[in-house]
Amino acid sequence: MKIGILTVHRAYNYGSVLQCYALQEFLKRMGHDVWVIDYRQKWTEAVYNSFSLYYVWHFIKKKDMRAIIDYWRKRKERMKRLDMTKPVFESFMKKYRLTSPCKRQLPGNFDVYMIGSDQLWSHQCVGGEDKIYLGNFTRPAGSKVIGYSLSASIPSLYKFGGKRLKTIIGNFDKLSVREQGNAKLIQELTGVELPITIDPTLLVDTELWDSMINDDWERWNYIAIYQARPVKGDLNYLKKKALSLAKEMHCDIIDLSSMKYSVEDFISIIKYAKCVLTTSYHATVFSLLMETPCYAVKLGDGFDVRYVDLLTDLGLESELVEKDFNPKPLNIDFTGIKERIKKYRQSSVEYLSL
Repeated sequence: MKIGILTVHRAYNYGSVLQCYALQEFLKRMGHDVWVIDYRQKWTEAVYNSFSLYYVWHFIKKKDMRAIIDYWRKRKERMKRLDMTKPVFESFMKKYRLTSPCKRQLPGNFDVYMIGSDQLWSHQCVGGEDKIYLGNFTRPAGSKVIGYSLSASIPSLYKFGGKRLKTIIGNFDKLSVREQGNAKLIQELTGVELPITIDPTLLVDTELWDSMINDDWERWNYIAIYQARPVKGDLNYLKKKALSLAKEMHCDIIDLSSMKYSVEDFISIIKYAKCVLTTSYHATVFSLLMETPCYAVKLGDGFDVRYVDLLTDLGLESELVEKDFNPKPLNIDFTGIKERIKKYRQSSVEYLSL
């Protein structure tokens, strides 16, 4: 089958590019003709740009002058960051098999339009509702729209509401979600029970990630932090928490939040870290895959349901900590974790048997 993937593939974000690449490679190895549809989603393009009138207009409509002022004030800082991160991620994006760029009109030559994974239904991540990610677009007769491991913040699902969610679900020929919490709430709001499938980064064989490892990191002694969002309004919260742990463990700190490391180094740094501190779903995932002890901080904001559900399902609640945690060296028993992931993987493989 000819499959076109629709996801947030152009974000300068480790998790976004890795989940897209993983789904492409998995479907390709199943024998399909796989493409990543180069959908230039307005919000993503605006966010990863030094200055965007669309972004400004978004906050004008919300009458959020503070956000507009802050956006203007930080433009030089943003340009400097983009100059550093753009080459990192665009280099990795060369691994995609891309269609020609498109905005409103999608290519009409696919048997299956596969939407997912990632937070395509989170209003905060895509700038509100995106009808393409909701399966509402013109497509060839006989083609299918399949949602795979879609994810949303809890506030976004409440914002959609039951009636709207029922309409959205009706756009799909087949639909699965990534988190237990999402599935439970959708069922409460709509009465529809959706299957749960795993993130594409967990779906592929670990050999794919092993082939990308840079073993030079093995000789360094460090803990890694990756703070995806502020904690108590502080973007350096995890770094401050890591200081005492690094001192106790006699090691350095590598901050992946800077996004200056290559995507391959992101995986490698996690693999060889003594410990990982994070508020990121995909940093948690790769800590599991690389069997690296990890502290995942619960934020209680509806976004953390992604890694809270994952670690709870795998019986690793000891890796979940509250905001005021006191980090100590972790000894995690990973025995049986790979088998549990393998079990979840099997049901997801069956779901993708098109």
